[in-house]
Amino acid sequence: MKIGICLGNFHQDTGGAFTFQNEVFNAIFPFIRDSNHSFFALTENDTILKNNDEKSKEIEHSKIDTSSLDKFKNNLSNYSPLIRRLLRSPGPLQRTALKHELDLLWHVGGGAHEVTDTPYIATVWDLQHRMTPWFPEMSSLGTWDAREQSYKYFLQRASFIITGTEVGKQELMQLYGIPAPRVRILPHPTPGFALSSEKQETDIRQKKGISGDYVVYPAQFWPHKNHANLLLALKELGERHETKLQLVLVGSNKGNENYIRQLAEDLGLTSQVVFCGFVSKSELIDLYQNAQMLVYPSICGPENLPPLEAFALGCPVAAADIPGAREQLKDAAIFFDPLAPSESPFKK
Repeated sequence: MKIGICLGNFHQDTGGAFTFQNEVFNAIFPFIRDSNHSFFALTENDTILKNNDEKSKEIEHSKIDTSSLDKFKNNLSNYSPLIRRLLRSPGPLQRTALKHELDLLWHVGGGAHEVTDTPYIATVWDLQHRMTPWFPEMSSLGTWDAREQSYKYFLQRASFIITGTEVGKQELMQLYGIPAPRVRILPHPTPGFALSSEKQETDIRQKKGISGDYVVYPAQFWPHKNHANLLLALKELGERHETKLQLVLVGSNKGNENYIRQLAEDLGLTSQVVFCGFVSKSELIDLYQNAQMLVYPSICGPENLPPLEAFALGCPVAAADIPGAREQLKDAAIFFDPLAPSESPFKK
């Protein structure tokens, strides 16, 4: 069987999406030589292959050529089943699959992609537009409608769907009527950089003015990452115990960072909250290895990578008690209510 591995258009600053896809893609190579199947990598850009220069030589690959017309038709199709039917024709992925005579496609990255007549396997990280539709990144400016149309069509046509937890499987079955035998559970991998890392010493803490005890939270600045309630919990900690614990925030701005900066100022926490922005892997490792703990208050799941990174690097974890978290993290983490600052992870 000739299997096409479809790699999504993720870059390093997309955070967990890039890390997950890169980890799974790397894990394939030990099996390529001994497999009875052949593998073919399909990419919208060559970022993943450039990051794996040596390994990319072991696998055939091709760029998916997407025209402006293809993108326009795809955007229209997301908003109406009727338009999708009228515009039905082989898209760029299907054309590529036919060109290389592929028997099966595997979408390694999460999300909804082009529906093809070539059988395909989907990967689902979350269905948060259905579970938490009140966040603007899930719903505003037509986002909810586009996601719902594309996810429903894409997932119901999939031959199989890979998700990380039983919670995720139940969501797929309940929300989209996917039969249980077509959903396979494959938990998130612990990123290799955390498993194989030695002690790191960088200048990130000195450069950012981090001194003494601190907790770290690596997450991009989306509203669903719940930085606001974490600041409220930090404020309450200081009032109750007169403690000046620092909070180190790592991640790119996705529209909510200015609000969080202003909130920190309004709460009188400016000196305690450190905004690091996007950092290198060695700097992130350094921050994990020297932190009192990872605090992970994100409201969305059911799986997340940072707690796994922290475990591998010997950093204690306090995580939001959301559906799927206890299934993923078992008894290795301290859990707290992410919507109740008075239930602060700092006091547990």
